[in-house]
Amino acid sequence: MWRKEMFFILFEKRNSIQKSIAIFAVAGLLIIGSLNLVPFASADESTAEKIPAPRVDEAHKYNVWGEVNGVLTHDLYINEEWSIAVTHGDVMTLIDTRNISSPLQNNISGVDYQNNIHYRINGTLYIAQFSINEARFLIGNQTIRSPLSTCSDFELEYSPVRYNGTLPTFDCNITYEDIRVYQSGHPDSTFDLTLIHHIRANWNQTDDKIEAFFNFNNTRFYQSNGTEYDENVPFTAELVYTMSLRIPGVGEPITPTSRTNTTMKYDIMFNGAPLTISRLEMKDSFTIYNGTGSCASMGYSSMNTQGVVGEVVHGFPNLTYRDTQSMKSDPEITVFHDRVSESGNQGPGVQWGAVVAVIAIIAVGAVSAVVFLKKRKKKGETKGENKPKKP
Repeated sequence: MWRKEMFFILFEKRNSIQKSIAIFAVAGLLIIGSLNLVPFASADESTAEKIPAPRVDEAHKYNVWGEVNGVLTHDLYINEEWSIAVTHGDVMTLIDTRNISSPLQNNISGVDYQNNIHYRINGTLYIAQFSINEARFLIGNQTIRSPLSTCSDFELEYSPVRYNGTLPTFDCNITYEDIRVYQSGHPDSTFDLTLIHHIRANWNQTDDKIEAFFNFNNTRFYQSNGTEYDENVPFTAELVYTMSLRIPGVGEPITPTSRTNTTMKYDIMFNGAPLTISRLEMKDSFTIYNGTGSCASMGYSSMNTQGVVGEVVHGFPNLTYRDTQSMKSDPEITVFHDRVSESGNQGPGVQWGAVVAVIAIIAVGAVSAVVFLKKRKKKGETKGENKPKKP
């Protein structure tokens, strides 16, 4: 109940929908072929002054094999999946969370969050993938890894598409409940993570801002000897994002053409000129909440590569054990696309337009109340019923 109340407190002072972010897993493209998505919302009729609304589709899956381009594969089993697909300007963005297992590739089993951007260039489908698999905590001399796979449940909620002036907007939240701080032992120590997406669609780009909201009310930290840390000990929370560019069904991710501490580029020429398809920017400012109010703080971000996969670490220091109740950050991703048209948002089945050439992923530091339509369980189901245990 506290999480839901806090969620609406965070939103009610917002006067305009802001931009958003996103993140994805290499395993994600095993299921892109057949999403079986159905439209869930529609916006006001477009006028000459209004930008055409994006097409938004949602899907919920239980206990099915994944598919590659419509062909069933026994290499990926979807225990449960929630997803939202946003089609705008001939580009589709898939916001997705899954509990998956793989009989052939155990290393991709678990719970993940993904934000995948789908482009078609000269007839070839490319997917820019951003993924979150875990959070990390730094306290004392310990670094604690907390995979999403240990959550007790995850769920998705979303708003209808609506207009802020001439811009169509909508919001989508994904919440991971009771993630265990420690993979083994100390089952009493948990936290909730909500990824709050604010999506704003414009003529030639779509902005996706994600507020990462941590709830620490049930978080407990223990020293290596098993005793609990004292109150007011400082700690740091981190989110780890992985990034890659892939062609579905074609081996490993594409090797970046160049990389710096702030960018990764892939030179894929189109009509003789490279174009930027997306930009990820990590905002180092974040907000800390305790029993007496809130305060602004500054974090850090960094990027490196592990082979052909990029890794961004977004850190939030200066948290205080037993005093900090929650915190909220706001990285954002901008997706560039062809100028949108009323007939261009045809949905996941469309042959996405040839738009792109260079993906420049930037990870640089310091740089109103909403009514949600919550996706419910099937009739007769209770929370957790008929669902496999998390890996």
